[in-house]
Amino acid sequence: MKILDRKDVINRRQDERLIIVETAIHHVSCLNRKVLTLIYGFCI
Repeated sequence: MKILDRKDVINRRQDERLIIVETAIHHVSCLNRKVLTLIYGFCI
């Protein structure tokens, strides 16, 4: 088992949070695109 430095642990947590935020932004973007397509019949 590898012993991690404190900075490595903090960086890993920040990376995980960034991935979660990027995924949430992507999902909102896809949902927005679907709603616009349903309402207006086109995609931006």
